[in-house]
Amino acid sequence: MNKYPRHLTLQELEFLFRTETDTDFGYMSALSEGDAALEAQAQVESTWDDAIVYEWNKALNAETSSSQKYPYLLCHTGQNMSGYDRRRALAAAIKSTQPESDSEIYLHVLYNKDDSLCVFSQLYASVAINMLGDEYVVQPVLSSLKMMEGSADEMKAKFHDMTSEKTSPTRIDIGLCPGVDVAAQRNEMDNTGSSFEKEEEDLKGVNDIAEAITTMLLSVESESLAETSPTSFLPLSQEIYLTSDAFIDQTTPSRAQMWADLLDTYLSSGICDETYKTRLTWNGHRSNRPDLFPSQMQVVYNNAGETETDSGCALVLLLAISANPDVCSVEVQKVATTHNHNAIFLTESEIVDVTPFVTEGIDGTNEVVAVSDSGLDIDNCYFFDPDNDAAVGTSTGPREEIDLSHRKVVQYIPHVDSMDYQFGHGTHVCGTVAGKRFDGKGAADGIAPGAKIALIDLGKVDGPIFVPSDRNILLNTGRPYAKIHSASWGSKFNRYSAQTRFFDQYMFENDDFLIITGAGNDGYDEDNEIFDVPNTVIDPATAKNVIAVGAQDSWGSSLVSGANGPAFVAYYSSRGPAADGRMKPDIMAPGFWVLSAGAQPDQKGECDSDPIPERPKGRGGLAGMSGTSMATPVVSGSAAKIRQWFRDGYYPSGMKNSDHAVPNPSGALIKAVLMNGAQPLLGIDNVAQGGGITRTMPYDNNQGFGRLSLQDSVYLHGKTNVQLKVWDRESVADGGTNNYDVTIDKSNGCQAEDLSVTIVWMDPGSAVGCMECLVNDLDLSVSFGGIAHYPNGRRSPDRKNNVERVIITGVQHGETATISVNAHNLIAASQMYALVATACFGGVANKLEGENAFASQSAAPPTSPAPSTSDESRIISKLSGGKGGLLRQQR
Repeated sequence: MNKYPRHLTLQELEFLFRTETDTDFGYMSALSEGDAALEAQAQVESTWDDAIVYEWNKALNAETSSSQKYPYLLCHTGQNMSGYDRRRALAAAIKSTQPESDSEIYLHVLYNKDDSLCVFSQLYASVAINMLGDEYVVQPVLSSLKMMEGSADEMKAKFHDMTSEKTSPTRIDIGLCPGVDVAAQRNEMDNTGSSFEKEEEDLKGVNDIAEAITTMLLSVESESLAETSPTSFLPLSQEIYLTSDAFIDQTTPSRAQMWADLLDTYLSSGICDETYKTRLTWNGHRSNRPDLFPSQMQVVYNNAGETETDSGCALVLLLAISANPDVCSVEVQKVATTHNHNAIFLTESEIVDVTPFVTEGIDGTNEVVAVSDSGLDIDNCYFFDPDNDAAVGTSTGPREEIDLSHRKVVQYIPHVDSMDYQFGHGTHVCGTVAGKRFDGKGAADGIAPGAKIALIDLGKVDGPIFVPSDRNILLNTGRPYAKIHSASWGSKFNRYSAQTRFFDQYMFENDDFLIITGAGNDGYDEDNEIFDVPNTVIDPATAKNVIAVGAQDSWGSSLVSGANGPAFVAYYSSRGPAADGRMKPDIMAPGFWVLSAGAQPDQKGECDSDPIPERPKGRGGLAGMSGTSMATPVVSGSAAKIRQWFRDGYYPSGMKNSDHAVPNPSGALIKAVLMNGAQPLLGIDNVAQGGGITRTMPYDNNQGFGRLSLQDSVYLHGKTNVQLKVWDRESVADGGTNNYDVTIDKSNGCQAEDLSVTIVWMDPGSAVGCMECLVNDLDLSVSFGGIAHYPNGRRSPDRKNNVERVIITGVQHGETATISVNAHNLIAASQMYALVATACFGGVANKLEGENAFASQSAAPPTSPAPSTSDESRIISKLSGGKGGLLRQQR
């Protein structure tokens, strides 16, 4: 091994990202061998070392025979350097040995912490093998390192039940390696194997990669197609060390044996040839930021006519994709499913039936909210436009073009169909966001009744959601008018996926945009009667830049028997953290029996019923539903009102003033405002299910920052609790610090006792499967009374989250605090952010009166810090024996 650069051990890889490597090589199984564990672990690591040598030799031969580059994971462990400095050092090291013809060097970040930076790159083997300095780790990206953990099991599960009707094709997300570019989406192979002409000859193209993979899959009899392969590859069995002739081991891991058996049964026999030729559809999506984010491909496996051989054919396809050197990540797409009167006052004022924002006219007017869901009954009275019905659609179907003249629905994209089912999920969600009766006030007006809806229809029935293979179609719904996207759906997957990465990258590249998602409904395991189940927040709510919404109990008639009220987390609401330890959910909103619009696809003009439907039934044009799906549009509608508040010039005076208009606040600012004002919930209400009350704390993985509270988020003169100061689209240089002074002013009667400060930045998309997903690390601290206060209940900086809040209680008139934003560790020269502070800043007191729904339950946010030893420091200590960072171990 001396002639090769240092590579990562399986133990080190376990804490960088989660892939199929552990299972393929049997690492975790070796750890469970009892007294023989050390010997078994040594054997597995020895097999891993042999696999690395095999990969080096394969890459060197491919460079010689066909000038093919291979993917590598490069780590830089230089001391006292930021990620930006390490990234430049890696680029310089590559540049010093890379051929002159390759001027662009692309490095995509997997891990960026104080101890080291790890990035993906695609290089010639002759370049990578010469990175021999002590500060470098050069890890060839083997096939199993490309597959997200659980991919093989997920693929098997797709075809397990031969008796059920398959309603959704199997989709595989493919992340291409840095620098591998593809032409536009229509450069694709159709299901007959024919191809469209490439748009740009300098791009590798979907055709070339798809054809190379398909050629590798076809049996040896398919000579004619094999001769057209654009790249020379070994037979598939020899591309993978564990299935190759070079692997001779008496203790073959069971997964490695599975792959070998699959290749023997399905590949050499040719029984899958017809499937690979006719049932695969490939497409590609070009990256807008190739310096940060990979281009993508997706292959759709048509399940129609499925037989017992399909499971094996699909698994071999998965292996062939991962063996392609232009591919850096592979993931089997999970099935996504869909998971008001009381809600308005609970989020606006807390006082029963008092809605100061809507009364003021801050109701989402001139805002468009995009919604992706099961469909929308556009002739329900909460959406119907009697003067402009044809603007949305006719009997021949909806119109995809945006028409802002329609009263409610400005766009309807029929991705799946053009309707909703009876009392459907999508109609209810849209009604909660922006429903408003065309003939006056209704029993189920939405949170932002003045806003409009742009909808993309993703489902037929209450179940699977069909996300477009080009996710730009999904997130471009309503654009450029829609600045908020409400997504009350997801898949039961807690890790960082290709979809999660796309959501994060889209918001990073479109800074006026904010996605709000449901956290999921799996906090209670009903089958096993287990309460408070952790790590159940779903994809894409695990994304860094979204607002992931959990559900709190509601109030009055919306409560189930025995429930304790709106100061408590709903028993079903999914819990965090995300797989890499980030705080989730982010915020809470009412989600118990929310009354909203009810779809009646066979009727026209259905409206309020008499009596109003009881939970959980629907009647007339109304329906009551529960779930984080219902809490999500509450936050989405509130975000629309915050945007209008800025655009109409309410900042900073709390009174409308067009001279003060902020025409296009960033998505980070809207998120910061909402989360800065969130208030703590007291516990988890498991009582109605036979449990008790589980106590909670702010910033825990039950409630995140707490419940949505507009009266603690922005200033309406005499109608809310606080005033605020904001700094939007600020920039801080790597290693630099920005300082802001704020002075408490209670001279006009403001009575708020706390200073709350929140920073939000849109972080670039991370690597699929990452276990340290934060890329750019900013630090918020507030100096007050000679003491430095750190965010999120900690005694030290937060190294995981890209939302940080400091709350200081008991601040007095005339006192000054200094807010500091430090760019602790970036991969770029700078990072933009939004900063919000609320307190008494010269405003008047809240003069609203009435019955407070939280009066008997309210409590101030505790400020006790988290334990001094964080989960992150314990992990690093475990890896390095307590003597340094993640990659300090030397062999």
